Amino acid sequence: MHTHNTSIRWWRPAVWAAGGFALGILSGRLWLAIFVALVFGGARLIGELARPAAPEPDTPPLSADMASHYQAAGLSASEVDLFRDTMDKAADQIRDFEAITGRVPKLAAIAANQDLIAVLHAYFKAIVQTPSHMAAAGHFLYEQLPNLLRIASKYETISHHEVQTADTANVLTTAANTLSDLAGAIRSDYANFVEADLDALEADVALAKKQLPHQDTIVRPVPINVEKEKVQ
Repeated sequence: MHTHNTSIRWWRPAVWAAGGFALGILSGRLWLAIFVALVFGGARLIGELARPAAPEPDTPPLSADMASHYQAAGLSASEVDLFRDTMDKAADQIRDFEAITGRVPKLAAIAANQDLIAVLHAYFKAIVQTPSHMAAAGHFLYEQLPNLLRIASKYETISHHEVQTADTANVLTTAANTLSDLAGAIRSDYANFVEADLDALEADVALAKKQLPHQDTIVRPVPINVEKEKVQ
């Protein structure tokens, strides 16, 4: 999301005021020089306030920890930029959808039934943890999530129509069913996305078990009985 940061360049009104004062002092009247300086400086200040502010970057600065994370994942600089832009947009879409469900009870019920908000956050986190696998989540990032937000947004708009007709009810019902189906598809895709991690963990566990010695082959130390010498 774009935010703006207004920055007034105070040196510009100061220069204009000085120029106005110099012009006014040529008349030999101090009050006129001050008046012209105020007019010039004020005009420049108004221009500064009206100047369009430069937009701040969409994504926050890259932290050292995340830079190391991306480097370990084997991402190039251009791939990191693409990944961060994509995930920043996804984060905005998730927040927007969550806000809509907070305003529309029907959508909140659908989301709760599918545990959708938790799934969206978990899916997002899983992608961030494995940035090299972003392509496997392309269906979610570029189709499912945008469609989810688009349908929810239109549902909210239509549900606020003052006059509700039979066609309106049918459209809203169809939209609600579509959202429910889409939520189920996202849950399924999330399960498939993290399945690779589960398979990798199972493989590691199986390998570790093979490397452990069997119970019957473990060599245990034989206790030694040491008798105390009797004192003569």
